[in-house]
Amino acid sequence: MLRASLLLLFGLLPAAAGARSVASLDTPGYAQAVAVAGGRAYVADGDRGLLVVDVSEPGKPEILSALDTPGFAWDVAVAGGRAYVADGSTGLRIIDVGDPRAPRELGVFDTPNFALAVAVAGDLVFVADRLAGLQIVDVKDPAKPRLLGALDTPGAALDVEVRGPIAFLADGDRGVRVADVSDPAAPRLLGALDTPGSAFDVEAAGDLLYVADRLGGVRILDVSDPAAPREIGAFDTRDFVLGVAADGSRIFAATRGAGLRILDVGDPQRPRQTGAIEAAGEAWGAEVHGDLLFVAGGSAGLQVVDPDGP
Repeated sequence: MLRASLLLLFGLLPAAAGARSVASLDTPGYAQAVAVAGGRAYVADGDRGLLVVDVSEPGKPEILSALDTPGFAWDVAVAGGRAYVADGSTGLRIIDVGDPRAPRELGVFDTPNFALAVAVAGDLVFVADRLAGLQIVDVKDPAKPRLLGALDTPGAALDVEVRGPIAFLADGDRGVRVADVSDPAAPRLLGALDTPGSAFDVEAAGDLLYVADRLGGVRILDVSDPAAPREIGAFDTRDFVLGVAADGSRIFAATRGAGLRILDVGDPQRPRQTGAIEAAGEAWGAEVHGDLLFVAGGSAGLQVVDPDGP
């Protein structure tokens, strides 16, 4: 979900947009992605590494700590008191965040290409490693992470989402790849669908997969048979779609320069726009948590938005 991730920069949020800004927190770097857990937001802050932010009161976010990483923090996932950071050219960084005021690095796995996105399932971390495809890393011993398996893809692996034994990959100009990872030491390609644009971000919800397809808009795939994904709906935003996040029967589609589109997908074959959030510019990474959107807003830092505000 690049990521569990939306790409969009929130500027002023007028009342007519059907949303309200709850809070904004400037970060020292360029906020790329955010993961929220246990009253804290973990921000992949570009060249400034990982930030830990107290969001127990969403209207008053407070930076608790920071850990600079040697690369460029593109994405973050959190599980079991650890943060896993896709750090670009320096691979996967494993960080203990049990004490949110004193994060410390536990281990590093240098991926073969360029770590852009991460997903966690138990003791396994799945890394979208651009030209090296999918990398599956065993982190049971976080001080000694080891490669279990890998799956090369024909495009550029930009995002990964894992649901049980299935991994979904946004593979750039080659569309979507679906992989069986039930045996992590020997992942295998199950199915693929070449989208009309360039698959940049994926979000799985039940038997549906939502794809941010850049100039191809939002594509909605039926993946009930992972060996034969098929498109059942689409929405043309008339702008670059760079991220998508799901929340029940609606999705949030982030576009470059045209803000956030709120789409009703109760009938996935006929998605329709029900609202929008104005934006200025561009940013990277967001997560739906409860009733709020936590947005990594690039140079605007961390934004907290109520999509149902007045």
